Amino acid sequence: MIDRITDYLVSIFNWIFTHKKLVFLYLPLSLFMVLSLYVGVIYISWRGDIDRVLDVLSKYKRLIDHTEELREGMTYTYGDVDLSAKVVNIPTRIYDRNNEIIGEFFEEKREIVPFNYIPRWLVQAVIASEDRDFYRHGGFSFRGIARAMFSNLIHLRVVQGGSTITQQLAKVLFTDMDRSIKRKIYEIFCALEIERRYDKQDILSMYLNLIYFGNGAYGVESASKMFFGKSVRELDKVECAMIVAAISNPGLYSPLVKLDNSVKKTKRILMSMVDAGFLDRGRAEREYSGFLRRWNVSFDESGMAISSTIGSFLYSTYRINRAPFFNEHVRRILVERFGEDAVKKGGLSIYTTIDGTKQDLAEQCLKKGVLSQRSYHIRRAGTFRDHKRAHDEMNRSKNIEGALVTLDPATGEIIAYVGGFEFSYANQFDAVWQMRRQPGSSFKPMVYAAAMIDSEITPSTEFVDERTVFDGGYSPRNYDNKYIGNVIVREALKRSINVVAVKVLQRTGYGTIWRILRQGLSLESGELNSRFGKTLSLALGTYEISPLENATLHSLLVNGGDYIRPYGIRIVKDYNGNVVWDNESEMKKIIADRREEYGKIIDPSVAAVMVSILTGVMEKGGTGFYAVANRGIRFHIAGKTGTSANYNDAWFVGYTSDSVTAVWIGNRSGAISLGPGRAGGSVAAPVWAEYTAGCYRDAPPPDFFLPERGVTREIICIESGMVAARDGSCGEFAREQVYREGTEPGQFCTIHHGETKTDDRGRKLLENSSNL
Repeated sequence: MIDRITDYLVSIFNWIFTHKKLVFLYLPLSLFMVLSLYVGVIYISWRGDIDRVLDVLSKYKRLIDHTEELREGMTYTYGDVDLSAKVVNIPTRIYDRNNEIIGEFFEEKREIVPFNYIPRWLVQAVIASEDRDFYRHGGFSFRGIARAMFSNLIHLRVVQGGSTITQQLAKVLFTDMDRSIKRKIYEIFCALEIERRYDKQDILSMYLNLIYFGNGAYGVESASKMFFGKSVRELDKVECAMIVAAISNPGLYSPLVKLDNSVKKTKRILMSMVDAGFLDRGRAEREYSGFLRRWNVSFDESGMAISSTIGSFLYSTYRINRAPFFNEHVRRILVERFGEDAVKKGGLSIYTTIDGTKQDLAEQCLKKGVLSQRSYHIRRAGTFRDHKRAHDEMNRSKNIEGALVTLDPATGEIIAYVGGFEFSYANQFDAVWQMRRQPGSSFKPMVYAAAMIDSEITPSTEFVDERTVFDGGYSPRNYDNKYIGNVIVREALKRSINVVAVKVLQRTGYGTIWRILRQGLSLESGELNSRFGKTLSLALGTYEISPLENATLHSLLVNGGDYIRPYGIRIVKDYNGNVVWDNESEMKKIIADRREEYGKIIDPSVAAVMVSILTGVMEKGGTGFYAVANRGIRFHIAGKTGTSANYNDAWFVGYTSDSVTAVWIGNRSGAISLGPGRAGGSVAAPVWAEYTAGCYRDAPPPDFFLPERGVTREIICIESGMVAARDGSCGEFAREQVYREGTEPGQFCTIHHGETKTDDRGRKLLENSSNL
């Protein structure tokens, strides 16, 4: 066998010797010519692309330079950086009214920082591990390739790469990242051109702002915030080494993905810095030990890193999204105006009207309210012996949803916006504005306000609450199927008595309420007529509106009858800080024009009277009393509960002097009953009460606005509707009430005058309280 091999090798050497020119001249020459031709073809391709390459480089360099100037307070004129032609993708960020980030849109999470933000330790770590000859080569290094091959052979694994930093920059910017000889040659041409046109600092700056670190983060600033929760300029030596450790393969060396691999490679990079002369070995080891303690890196018995606090920050999540439904609503508006690419990649800054703190509280309170209703169905399911009924009830629990929206009634600014229980890929339906449901009794204040505008009623007008059959056989029932006889308007609305509301609408007709709906909701006549009917059931809120529309209508009462149009976007700025859309100015002009056209949609004196009546909803005997009791609310509040037929929808629209909030809980399609007695006062009102108490815990709002003229205050007896007896005999029935000037009750109470005890009628009035 050995003889055969020897003979075979001898024959090969003999053939080579007899064909020396072929082997040592013609074949190498042919290979060289083929390779030269191949390189020439790639070079021609490169020359054809050079204008594009240089344009991309120029724009990217301008972007970094511009970032540095922005950090130093300088500004550019509009168009200096083209939003539609970004070389790298810059996230669009959404800010609340206090300039806190509440959302991001991006394909690549990236923050550009100037070179002077990047610590020298990070630069040294990159050079030590990626390109020792960086400051000596012109874009391509044979010595670097040889060193990398030798080092990798010694360690029997890849510890150094052969590509220069400039080649890596070219690869990411200008190639499709495939592993091929063609790509490598093309990359070298790009690297040589980059080195010819830019200095080493520029190349490092472009490279370190470009590379990918996993979890959607690009550039060292995003990586620093993702790993350590701070800017790259604040990193120490070991933190810089860990950033650099992730460059070669984030999926293998990111501390968020492979902690043990990351920790070990971080130490190797520190040793590379020692080997390159950037760091003393003893100091490197001390810094490394301190890093492990500071970030609570824990190891198992085998010495494997198993846990740490690295990456435990809000920024570590793929998307900041404190107001998901609102942010999606904003995104749709922006895409329609600027296009999808500009929104995801253009680095826009969206300044909104949202209050981040109140938004967080709104999300929390609504989820709590929805979970409470879901838990009710789960508990109820356990009471059924019939398995099908129990199963159906469990399914109902999964389909309970909610919505909450808060407006500034004076301006229309959206303060908080929660479109559902949870925003997800499968659930992006926004119940704040996409859904319409029957508002139930929460619509009644509009009916009463219309009648008061028409001078058909005052707070003291008395109606008879009794079973009534109206024209056409319509016979509404009260919530509890009980009737209390004579009752004044203030108490009828406070207790949400259905029969009286229908009688009020019957008395005043549809003209004024139609105008309030048309003007208040900016409806054309065709849409108004298609959405609302001139039927007596309108008084009970049987025609559908959205939570946003409900809040808008009630804002007319708080702001004294002024038209508003809800909006959430204030201004949009491009990456240069130039305003590209001043939506707030546009909205203010629209609102001003409409106010000039409409005048007061609701007379200010009527609005003040209605708010005064609706403060009674929170009093003992009012439908919202138990929701606000013991909440520590020490300021003026008002509002109205609402429940649709069969308890399918629970509403509460609550006010302070500077906010109107609509809360809805139910099922989007209205196919699920919330359960017997699960009305607005017990399901939706507690959400509003907890939210409002939290919003004003530190600074209570001022009192409700009262016009200087046209209204008066009076202490009345809520049983008779007359002025409370001066001898105090009206006792617990005495309440302060606002009246339109000239409509105050003209005499003292004749029911309690001289009495000291509550009669049967008084007791009945206090005891019969609706939960609607």
